[in-house]
Amino acid sequence: MADFQALFGRVSLDLGRPSLELLAKSTRERLADYTHNNVADPHLEALFCQFGRYLLISCSRPGSLPANLQGVWNHSNRPAWAGDYHSNINVEMNYWPAEAANLAECHVPFIDYVDSLREVYAKKTQKHYGEVRGWTLQTMNNACGVQSWKWNPPGSAWYAQHLWEHYAFGRDIDYLRETAYPILKEICHFWEDHLKRRPDGTLVTPDGWSPEQYKYEPEEGVTYDQELVYDLFTNTIEAADALGEDEEFRDHIAAMREDLLKPAIGSWGQLKEWEIERDDPEDKHRHVSHLFALYPGRQISMAQTPELAEACRVSLNARGDESTGWSRAWKINFWARLGDGDRAHRLLRSLLNLVTGTKTIYGDSGGGVYSNLLCSHPPFQIDGNLGATAGYCEMLLQSHAGQIQLLPALPAAWPTGSVKGLCARGGFEVEMTWKDSRLTSAVIHSKSGHPCRVTYKDKTWESDTKAEASYHLDQNLNSQEGGI
Repeated sequence: MADFQALFGRVSLDLGRPSLELLAKSTRERLADYTHNNVADPHLEALFCQFGRYLLISCSRPGSLPANLQGVWNHSNRPAWAGDYHSNINVEMNYWPAEAANLAECHVPFIDYVDSLREVYAKKTQKHYGEVRGWTLQTMNNACGVQSWKWNPPGSAWYAQHLWEHYAFGRDIDYLRETAYPILKEICHFWEDHLKRRPDGTLVTPDGWSPEQYKYEPEEGVTYDQELVYDLFTNTIEAADALGEDEEFRDHIAAMREDLLKPAIGSWGQLKEWEIERDDPEDKHRHVSHLFALYPGRQISMAQTPELAEACRVSLNARGDESTGWSRAWKINFWARLGDGDRAHRLLRSLLNLVTGTKTIYGDSGGGVYSNLLCSHPPFQIDGNLGATAGYCEMLLQSHAGQIQLLPALPAAWPTGSVKGLCARGGFEVEMTWKDSRLTSAVIHSKSGHPCRVTYKDKTWESDTKAEASYHLDQNLNSQEGGI
């Protein structure tokens, strides 16, 4: 209990107190009421968020393997998808909540896993692609570096994002220098050698696909690939800046980033999934890979690229909400980044649906959870649980755009509440209370002493901070008496 609570107890979340009548019911009964009788149960929703934290604590601790598609919960020697590490979203989604939900230690097994397989992946990459530096990987992977199925060229760039995020939240400069930066740099080397330069100077990925749209052969300039390479280059640039070294390489990567083919808007206002426009407004595919730049990337944002953000909204509306559990979880995060808390909550409600049976490989038509709250992608996939927990974090706190945004996507269903212990990039921990859907107070705990900028609606607080100091703000983001 002491070992578990040392991690779990860092975050508390109150979205509303349940009635005694609700508390007297079992989880299954409450889920049934929530699903079939449309009973509002914010306490159950808060429980679902914390359940994701419980799962990550329980299946991903330093010294162990990272969480696979089922975490560690598996009853079979022939589990679905081989209980593998799927590199085209699933294993990454498992670790989306690690930093924001104050479980940085639980991120370490994945980082160690990536570090341990670099040599194996480099040999396989050279065998497949020829004389290239660095490495990438295929879609299905196991604990020993065995790979199968389609090559996923930007998969290593997505892995690299996690190494960067561990630094972005924790600000451990020794970790950045010794572990993260060397890996980011060698993955950049792969793209230096692999990108294709067109006659007009544009850089494109030569053999991309948009997971898992099987009907199209690999081609140039697929949006998913381009966005991930952009993210890799951005993170590497910022890593070099933080270290204050490797300036020549940093500037070279920055120049390459400027030449990358960028996301584009299509004929019906959508964000194009391919350079060649073939987007179908009736396509309800579970993967929405071309919106990576919105989440978990940061190339597209409401503040800096509003037209592209609106195109993401158009694409999401066309894709619809009905899908697998993990797809719904991803869409919760998308809508949170778009500032639409009510739409994010609607997806949360559809994910937190009680389902029975396992009708198809892609999930019961409800796409929800079993009575034990595990995501129902048959027989079970943990990414739906963990991706949803990340979604809660994004609804309540965002920090990807160089500032801490308080309650950026608060839904009307949570008019009063509090949260303590969520983390923000830059080495900050945040607690907040709100009432009548408006912020009432916030406390910013600075762990690393970095400058801090906080926004809430049209209000801003900006200050240098001291390590291990706390800053108390009122509803107008004014420092309360004493300041610290």
